[in-house]
Amino acid sequence: MSVNRFEITALTLCAAPGALALENIPPDRSVTVIIDIREHWTTEKASESARSVLDRRHSKNATGSTLLRIGRPDDDTGQDAIGRLAALRPDGFVLSGCRGVADIQRFDVMLRVAETEYGLKAGSIAILVEAGQMLEFFLSPQSLLDVSDRLKGIVFNAADLLHATASQAFSGPAARAGAPLLFARAAAVLKARQADLPCYELLPENPLAGDDPRTLRNISLADGFSGVIARSIAQLTALSAS
Repeated sequence: MSVNRFEITALTLCAAPGALALENIPPDRSVTVIIDIREHWTTEKASESARSVLDRRHSKNATGSTLLRIGRPDDDTGQDAIGRLAALRPDGFVLSGCRGVADIQRFDVMLRVAETEYGLKAGSIAILVEAGQMLEFFLSPQSLLDVSDRLKGIVFNAADLLHATASQAFSGPAARAGAPLLFARAAAVLKARQADLPCYELLPENPLAGDDPRTLRNISLADGFSGVIARSIAQLTALSAS
């Protein structure tokens, strides 16, 4: 798939291969699927799991892009793994743990090497960067504008941000969202707008009781995000109902 035709649909699901439940995705809806192999993405097992999901998507002629969520590659093992995964011909990668411009440019080069090695069209694999795990992303003054033609958006991960800052989503004494979360959400949206990129918010994997995904989506949209990414088929179903 040409990177120029890449898009994230209004309905997007990110889950581990065994939890995607593709058979429950509404057949009449275009859904972007992010296969979450971040924890063990350099292993052969992760590649096979991703291959199984991609094959099932292709066999059903599913509409919507399919991406692979991975960790930040650091060495030759990472390049080898990128090559194996790129050979599966996903539409793109979600680069988790991104620190900023240097990581994006390095990943771009690694994809270029993989495309050449496996005979793929140059620039055919898109990149979304996931922000939250590494605080450098929010604190860097560098713009993401024109960093890479592959770069198609930012994904904000609040859970990773809270873990990285040892902070809470809600500050009881202040009766508001925690300061690190407020700052990081705003920084993600501003960085995206500065670079003319969409910014998506990853919904919590284990939301609080009573949290309606549609309400969370409305809050995200009001705060400048382009949309939300469901973490389960239940969340996706709720989002597709409206």
